Amino acid sequence: MELLTVFKEYNNKKLEGIPEIIYSNLYEKVLNKFYFEFNINGDNYLYSPMYIQLIGGKFPELSMFIADNEQFLNSLKDYILKSLFKYSAIIEENSYYLSSAQSVFIARMSHSRDHRFEVKFYSHYEDELTTAYKDKIYIGRDFINIGKFERKYLGLKKYFLSLLEQNEKMQERAKHKIRYFDDYEKPYLNEIDYLVKEVFRDSMERVKLFRDTSIHLIPTARLNDVLDSVIYIQNLMIEIRDFTGEFEVKLRLREENDFVKYLTKFSKDLKDALQYLRKLTFHLHYKISKMEV
Repeated sequence: MELLTVFKEYNNKKLEGIPEIIYSNLYEKVLNKFYFEFNINGDNYLYSPMYIQLIGGKFPELSMFIADNEQFLNSLKDYILKSLFKYSAIIEENSYYLSSAQSVFIARMSHSRDHRFEVKFYSHYEDELTTAYKDKIYIGRDFINIGKFERKYLGLKKYFLSLLEQNEKMQERAKHKIRYFDDYEKPYLNEIDYLVKEVFRDSMERVKLFRDTSIHLIPTARLNDVLDSVIYIQNLMIEIRDFTGEFEVKLRLREENDFVKYLTKFSKDLKDALQYLRKLTFHLHYKISKMEV
């Protein structure tokens, strides 16, 4: 119920502090095909772009709030998309799925604490939403604070915290889902665990050196230092991505299908983080060079 309790604080209000951005065609398409899914007490409630409930049981309190708060919900969509534009590369990374005329964009919101939410994103074909909803494609996750748009450390901190958390979940699932666990524990699972913790330590130390919320706020004298740190973190992430990819191939060859889907999601989050780091390096290179884009 925490999700609905927080939402009610914004009853009949628009979210504030959202920057003005002109959407590209891809982002406009995503906005028009934006479906909300609310996770409340373990149950999911899916709503269409016109706020018609498609999946989930009866929940009169939620239904009443949805019906009376189109203004808030529209601003929440805008908030989420602009957060993704500024602090991720999920839309760009998944344009293959999202640019299709039949594809929809699903944002599953789960309350975390205070005004903070975890948002998992999926894509699916519109005409299969109610008949084959389990077949939706996971495309990434984000962590938002609807009370505060701007994020320190260029929004990087959440990637490292998420990586640490997802590694713990993956390691635990591996114990129960992999048939030949002993074959994989030392050469792969232990190594991934070591690499993730190393990346977390090194990356957190580096991002503490720049608390900026946007690239344009970084003083010129510090641009190269920030870029060097971003590239260093990117290289660490590439090492984990490549090693995880090798592990995934091994699992598929031996048909460890009960576990491999969890590793695939872990890999997807790694790829999203890498794409965002690349996005940052492009902007930093351009700002340092003072080249007109």
